[in-house]
Amino acid sequence: MPAPLPGAGYLRPPVRSGTKEEVLARVKSHLEASWRGETPLKSKTERHAEQGEMHWARIVWEDNLKAAARPSYEICGPHLPPQNDERLRDYRGRFGRNRND
Repeated sequence: MPAPLPGAGYLRPPVRSGTKEEVLARVKSHLEASWRGETPLKSKTERHAEQGEMHWARIVWEDNLKAAARPSYEICGPHLPPQNDERLRDYRGRFGRNRND
């Protein structure tokens, strides 16, 4: 099913690091490739855009996980405002102090 808006697809899940051996192997291969000059260099704006997208995807993913674990319910539609007892209200007194008569 296509996205409802153009460019509004689902965010990909965050990339997991993997095991210690996998991480070390990736670092080693990246260092070897960069020493040989095989890795293309990105401009600062491209790197910032990519990091911003990754950061936004991480925030949305974590918010969705929190909402799935502990959903909050909000009232939809018209509802009565909360009833506050005027006797329990804090008033401003002299010299900016709170008073509760």
